[in-house]
Amino acid sequence: MSSEKRQFFGTDGVRAVANRHPMTPDFIMHLGQAAAVVLGGAGGGERPKAVIGRDTRASGEMLEAALIAGLNSVGVDAVLAGVVPTPAVAMLTAKHGANFGIVVSASHNPFHDNGIKFVHGDGHKLNDKTEATIESIVLGKEGAPALPRPEGRGIGRVSRMDNAIEQYVEHALLSMGGVRLDGMRVALDNAHGAASISSTVALERLGADVQVFHAEPDGFNINEDCGCTHGEELERLVKQSKAHAGVAHDGDADRILLCDEEGVALDGDELMAIAAESMLRKGTLKQNTIAVTIMSNFGLDDLVSGLGGRVIRTGVGDRYVLEVMRERGLNFGGEQSGHIIFGDWATTGDGLIAGLQLLRIMKETGEPLSQLRKCLKKFPQSARNLRVKSKPPITELAEAQKIIKETEKRLGDYGRVLLRYSGTEPLIRLLIEGRDVEYLEAQADKISSAVLAQIG
Repeated sequence: MSSEKRQFFGTDGVRAVANRHPMTPDFIMHLGQAAAVVLGGAGGGERPKAVIGRDTRASGEMLEAALIAGLNSVGVDAVLAGVVPTPAVAMLTAKHGANFGIVVSASHNPFHDNGIKFVHGDGHKLNDKTEATIESIVLGKEGAPALPRPEGRGIGRVSRMDNAIEQYVEHALLSMGGVRLDGMRVALDNAHGAASISSTVALERLGADVQVFHAEPDGFNINEDCGCTHGEELERLVKQSKAHAGVAHDGDADRILLCDEEGVALDGDELMAIAAESMLRKGTLKQNTIAVTIMSNFGLDDLVSGLGGRVIRTGVGDRYVLEVMRERGLNFGGEQSGHIIFGDWATTGDGLIAGLQLLRIMKETGEPLSQLRKCLKKFPQSARNLRVKSKPPITELAEAQKIIKETEKRLGDYGRVLLRYSGTEPLIRLLIEGRDVEYLEAQADKISSAVLAQIG
């Protein structure tokens, strides 16, 4: 994992309030130009091509137009996939031989935010070093490559990919290996986002009885009281529709939330536990190893090691999980937040494919999610998401560091403390894991108070 310092890129692309710096048309145009040079070799020989997809935010149209202008101005053709999930852009970029892909989305954030994410021609996300290089061009740093200025026939063109959703759905269905979902009722929360068509179509083609909710985007209702970040809504919908399972996406559908038939949501660790156990028993888990972030519960280690497997941990962000997966030749990993990566079928977190694979396990085993989830015995955790006014280095939070050291000494080998800033929001995230719930809660309160007293 790289430690390249970046000014605009966070853990998942560039993200901010739409039409406020850096999410303004002029900045995004320059960002597109810079990315074209770094990822597409703009100004070199053959004309590069980039696939662009977006979610349902109203501001996406404006930012897409800015990207097109930037790409065309440096001689790159733009292929518009329209409103499609983030993993669809990654898949389509690789399938159509584009030099790179661009997603206009702020994922689970509210509608007034937006963001830009890039993928290489093979569909994989960028590393920190590549993002830093793109920034150096945007900022006009000394030694950064100059932008090409083609004229006449050298200016890029625009085309539309009319069947983008159909291509993505067909790809997702192939991952089921012929297994169908006939007789299974699924409550589907599309978060008024990019999956509002694709996930419904995929589940219906597999024979599921799909109860569709929150699939009427108007440009402003994306993620509003629905989707992955509102598990209570999915729980309500499952009970209301008497479904065998509930499936919810975030705005760009690279994440998944599942709910069992009793109306209780599962987190990403439980989903990965179910999948890892299934893959280990089938012998389909490469290297018998899964990659997860430092946020995942240690109960995963107990489960996987007990089945003869191994857990590798990475920094927070599905792209860091993917880096480790690629380096070590792994085919499964993910995040507690619901970015689940089935590497045989996806190059990024893919909410649809992950959801289908979990429903497939239900169908193959004949077990409901309420039973399957019992394979994971979690260590107790206490978590806090604290809004902050500034982000000084964690080491400068003196009082909080003092309490953390005391807590770590008490927990020993049977717990941990994690304190880190969000890469996309003005938040600091605290996680304490151990065996004594009352102690965890008390220490979480103490550390939170110390943090807020200094930067809250």
